Amino acid sequence: MAEIDFKFGTLIRTGPKLKYGGKWDADLVDWKTDATTNAFLTIFIRIWFVKIDPAAATGSYGDSDDTPTNPSKKPIQKWKPGEFERFVRNMTSGAQAFWDGQFWLKTPKSYNGLNYVSPHRHTYRCNIYCKFDLKAANSAADAHYTIAVVRAQDGVNFRSNAVLYSQNDIKSEQMIPHSTVKFWTHYHEVGHLIGLGHVGTGGVTNVHNDNSPTAYGVTAQEMNDVMGRGHSRHDWHATPWREAAEAFTGVKASDWAVFQRHIPPERV
Repeated sequence: MAEIDFKFGTLIRTGPKLKYGGKWDADLVDWKTDATTNAFLTIFIRIWFVKIDPAAATGSYGDSDDTPTNPSKKPIQKWKPGEFERFVRNMTSGAQAFWDGQFWLKTPKSYNGLNYVSPHRHTYRCNIYCKFDLKAANSAADAHYTIAVVRAQDGVNFRSNAVLYSQNDIKSEQMIPHSTVKFWTHYHEVGHLIGLGHVGTGGVTNVHNDNSPTAYGVTAQEMNDVMGRGHSRHDWHATPWREAAEAFTGVKASDWAVFQRHIPPERV
């Protein structure tokens, strides 16, 4: 069996500035590259989901707007058998599908660390395929994030945030006036976990707690953005993968051009 060289190792992002998102592990794998196959840069996030059940059949729980001076307690109820587990499966699989494999980073001509030399001695400059792996953790100790999940009573508007979900967060909403564009909370909130801020705050700075109306976009394009009030993906959403590419290779994040289509290795 051939020896596999994991020359880039694993990147682990931690630190207090990442409290509201941007904490993950990443691997850059180049040992599968060839004349037609790019390197893979995968961001891994593991979440420990905590099931919140009231002591009785029903109860109340503070949503995202809950503060000591302006309480916002909303009615919740016990989870039905199997309902919480289905939520976790649907939430993780749906958000992973939305973010996984959507971007490619074009390797700058000045960097040769991802070059592949064929048996015929032809050299190919491989690019980076941006992957995402989101799963439920087995314990809080194994998780990047701990997220509480309530079963809000039907018809109740329970406002979620990055560390507090309800069962409604995998359902679509229409949040843009006079538009048919849909919004999915779990796509948006996992965007925060990857490290993205609201579109109206500049996006690349993760100001997750800025809930002003302008944070979710002013123009139609901004509001349609998944980090606004819609579900559109844009090139700036590849920022976490660009930052990881810089950490692995030393090439500045801004030098990795972003594509939302497959760009094959280039013969050089």
